[in-house]
Amino acid sequence: MRTTVKKRAQRAVRKATPSSRKSARPTSAAATIRQIGHNWAQNWNTGDLEKLVAAYAPDAVYLPPHHEAVHGRDSIRDYLRVPRSHGVSDLAFDVTYIKQSGDVAWDVGTYRMSMPQNDGTTRQDHGKYLTVWKRAGKNWLIAADAWSSDLPPAH
Repeated sequence: MRTTVKKRAQRAVRKATPSSRKSARPTSAAATIRQIGHNWAQNWNTGDLEKLVAAYAPDAVYLPPHHEAVHGRDSIRDYLRVPRSHGVSDLAFDVTYIKQSGDVAWDVGTYRMSMPQNDGTTRQDHGKYLTVWKRAGKNWLIAADAWSSDLPPAH
């Protein structure tokens, strides 16, 4: 009888323990946001403005330095055309951290990029950014995007 009770207890423990089969886990918000940020930089560098703008919520706000806030996906598209047309390139992000609270997340990090100058040379810029994300169904979209250079203003 002891063996039977012991075997029943072992079976009960095995049933209560999750199976060793891997379940399909949703990708973490941080991993998804990191990938979208990587894609954003790639799309910037290849000049794919439509893919860039698709990362923004329709009511997003873009907060570039030395410029008023830009509201809405269509206005962000119009704004981003200018630096893209001037040849700003080689954009890369380094994520410092990504935090999440429910359907909102924020991404903090640094960036670097090449900016053409009027004399034909290129100036390397670097600075920091803060991006606020919101979940829209299964997707994460940029709700607010702010950045600023660590370099002194060019004269």
